[in-house]
Amino acid sequence: MKDYILKIAGKRQVTLPKEIIQDLNLRKGDELQIIVHNPSHIQMIPYTRVRKDLITPEIEQILGEQRKKIESGERMIPMDEVLKKAARKNAKRSLAHAGPSLKSAQRAETRLAAG
Repeated sequence: MKDYILKIAGKRQVTLPKEIIQDLNLRKGDELQIIVHNPSHIQMIPYTRVRKDLITPEIEQILGEQRKKIESGERMIPMDEVLKKAARKNAKRSLAHAGPSLKSAQRAETRLAAG
């Protein structure tokens, strides 16, 4: 656990230490969700807005697992890793449902790209 003391500047702004930015994988424009359980128990969670039509059941399941980990205090996995994992699962599922001709075309495309 790390301990930080932050100062509230003009217009109620707070500057986060570089370590927090790196640990939470934050970038300019990212949003944070602040959960105040009580004055001595506050959580700060990176918040990402995603269009609802892009959320598949698999992504919702992964995000639910991540929420549970956050709530239990476990170290977070960066959102880009979560989305990559979901994309890989979706790609595998799509290939499993594709016909044999599509699979062979995709393998040929992969060989061309690699070679």
